[in-house]
Amino acid sequence: MKQDLAALPPRTERSARTAGRSPIIEAIRIGAPIGILILGFIAFKVLSSLKAAPQNERTQAVAPMVETIVVQPHTGGLDFTVDGLVTPFREIDLAAEVTGRIAKRSDKCRAGTYVSAGTPLIEIDARDYELEAERLKREMAQAAVQLEELDVEVSNTKALIGVAKQQHALQRKELQRQEQLASRKIVSDTELEQSKRDELAALNSVIQLENQLQLFNTRRGRLVSAHDLCQSQLAKAQLDLARTKVVAPIDGVIIREMVQEDSYVQKGTSLAMIEDTSAVEVKCNLRMEDLYWLWAQTQEPHEGDTSGLTRDYQIPRAPVTVSYELGGRRYTWEGVLSRFDGIGLDERTRTVPCRVLVANPRQVLRVEGDGDEALAAVGPPALVRGMYVTVSVHAQPLMTLLEIPQRSLQPGNRVWQVADGKLTVHQVRVADADEDIVLIYADGSGLQPGMKLVSSPLAVAVDGMAIQEQAAR
Repeated sequence: MKQDLAALPPRTERSARTAGRSPIIEAIRIGAPIGILILGFIAFKVLSSLKAAPQNERTQAVAPMVETIVVQPHTGGLDFTVDGLVTPFREIDLAAEVTGRIAKRSDKCRAGTYVSAGTPLIEIDARDYELEAERLKREMAQAAVQLEELDVEVSNTKALIGVAKQQHALQRKELQRQEQLASRKIVSDTELEQSKRDELAALNSVIQLENQLQLFNTRRGRLVSAHDLCQSQLAKAQLDLARTKVVAPIDGVIIREMVQEDSYVQKGTSLAMIEDTSAVEVKCNLRMEDLYWLWAQTQEPHEGDTSGLTRDYQIPRAPVTVSYELGGRRYTWEGVLSRFDGIGLDERTRTVPCRVLVANPRQVLRVEGDGDEALAAVGPPALVRGMYVTVSVHAQPLMTLLEIPQRSLQPGNRVWQVADGKLTVHQVRVADADEDIVLIYADGSGLQPGMKLVSSPLAVAVDGMAIQEQAAR
């Protein structure tokens, strides 16, 4: 059979294969592609009928809504804060001004003890100085007696000079009579010569007494000088005697004692160190930016002002508040920025060392804080050395500053002004800023008090864009 099929032509072979299939399968094979085409055509028509025509209407843009605030003028000056360290206003080294043995040391001459001015601290053995003062008193009394004796001799000499002058006058008259008689040949030449000798002797007596008076005057100058020298030596001895008692020169605290009782000290030996508590100073370092505000509060000197040179090397004085935190509370003192601590900038920190003077370190103001209410009245009674404090300098610059909230300052030191529903971008220069407030220079910023600025975020900001504003909450 197979051999018979193989011998048939190709068309006869295909007919033989299809002859073995059923009519249903043949109908499916032929009708399936036609059905798929018909379904695709129907779906295309249905979808085409559902597609809407494109609209040519343009969407209207909506202006963004922003919050605004009003620019305020800044009043009350400018404050900047730095850290500081309390240091003594002055320390006095009490040294021995005389030599001797420490005879007594007061119990108040102890480190940490507060003493008032004039409080006795140390006594040096004063017996040698008492004897020296007594000796000089006697010498001065002796010099005074010698002056009295000289005054008596001067008085007597003056009286003798008067008598001698009278005697000389009488001898001169006698000589004149003898000369008249000799001219008439009544007396001899011998008698005339004797009268001349008597007149010369009287004159010689007057001259000797006057010379003696001059010597007395010279002697008196020498005795007066000796008396004055003795008086000066007595004053020096009394001063040394007073210096044997060392007292506190000021109100302060003894911070160190260096000698004990019965010690022998030489002149210049340190006895104790006392710290002045009438005032304290605070060391702090200011930036050049901070000094700018201090220089800005002072007018330039006029021509011919001789104090201008001095002012160039002195820091402008400004009020200062010194604060110290303890137990959750803040304690403050009032001071003044008094002077530079040297001259120039610190090479390491590039800041300017300065000193703040607190004239009354005991006048403390307690500021409320988060501490225990039961300890509200407890705190440091005075500002003392070693305290780390905060120094707030209050400057009063002459230029005009504007005040805006921190949220109104945009990146790049820009602000967005709103006027008549339009936005304007301004570039500003920041003078100072903290967590809440920013101070900007009014000059060159284009802003004035009363203008409105955007205080809420804005995705895009372009000059002239439309803005809807609402007051900041």
